Amino acid sequence: MRICKHFGKCGGCSFQDIDYKEELKIKEENIKKLMEFYQIPTTLLRPINYYNEWFYRNKMEFSFSYNNDIVCGLYAKGNNSLVVDIEECLIFSLDLPVILKTLKEFVKERSYIPYNKFSRKGFLRNFIVRETKFSKELMIGIVTTSHCDFDKVGFVKTFSSLKLSSNLKSIYLITNNSLSDAVIFDKKELIYKDEFIFEDLDKFKFIIGINSFFQANSEGALDFYKKIKKYASLKKENVLDLFCGIGGIGIFLSEDAQFVFGVELNKDAISNAIENAKINNIKNISFYNSDVRKFLNLEFNYKDISLLVVNPPRAGISNKIKRAILRLNPKVIIYSSCNPTTFFRDIKDLSLKYNINFVEPFDFFPKTPHTEILGYLKIKD
Repeated sequence: MRICKHFGKCGGCSFQDIDYKEELKIKEENIKKLMEFYQIPTTLLRPINYYNEWFYRNKMEFSFSYNNDIVCGLYAKGNNSLVVDIEECLIFSLDLPVILKTLKEFVKERSYIPYNKFSRKGFLRNFIVRETKFSKELMIGIVTTSHCDFDKVGFVKTFSSLKLSSNLKSIYLITNNSLSDAVIFDKKELIYKDEFIFEDLDKFKFIIGINSFFQANSEGALDFYKKIKKYASLKKENVLDLFCGIGGIGIFLSEDAQFVFGVELNKDAISNAIENAKINNIKNISFYNSDVRKFLNLEFNYKDISLLVVNPPRAGISNKIKRAILRLNPKVIIYSSCNPTTFFRDIKDLSLKYNINFVEPFDFFPKTPHTEILGYLKIKD
């Protein structure tokens, strides 16, 4: 059994000391308990889908701090004021040890000071790494305050000369002067090569920017999109894709659909979705930058929707959105979520008018407690 050298200190992977088969059993049992709580028959549960348990993540965000020396890593388990200095990450990338070692040497040589979120002083804040798993492209971004000048030329020279297994295609300098501990993009500057990297999922290409949303497990996303396409079994019918993100599900469904309408509040995600449709030469899809509730209640007048796809944030969907969905009256709803608790709450409410044909878990996040889940709902006769 592989164990990361940071296990027990880093708060990232709490299941690393559990055999993977046992981990999958635990996740399935947790799903069954939720189904029983919401009085949904456990006979509707399909087996959990699983993927490579190591080096599957395509994005990581690290924080800078000072602990007798400059450190760059992840917050300690149960302590968001202490950063564990990371040297490897077994769920992310084989290139990471070289990248982080080089980064720390670079900032130490220049005596840059890490940002302190309590005193709100300092320069270095975060480090972002994105790695596509099929096309093997790499993007990095360093996040700083504007309190100091950053050696952009030296940074590019240092990292572009590294020998890595993935191809470094893009480097960004991001400025964040906000008081929030989150990575806020006050300003982003491309300082090396390409604005985007590209991931290949089956026959489709997807652009990924430094602050794009993209499913964290590329292998899992490909399987997930293919299964949704299979379950949809479209025959030139219309699809409404709510919380569509960068358009991944809609693009896969477009081949069999009459037309796909995608709705997403995040402007950057919608821009990416529009570009993804263009680069894949898909004509029968449109994306709308809108709040989902407002879109359903005030903006969307087209009623001939056979399939509704819903993939909301962890909080799930509001009662107003549920009522709007029931008025829309699609034949089939495919609902997916990274939060099984809100997922079962919502599909239980929708079951007033829809039969729950099956629910199916996807282990997109091995070595962590998290599970993605999908439900197939069909309108009652």
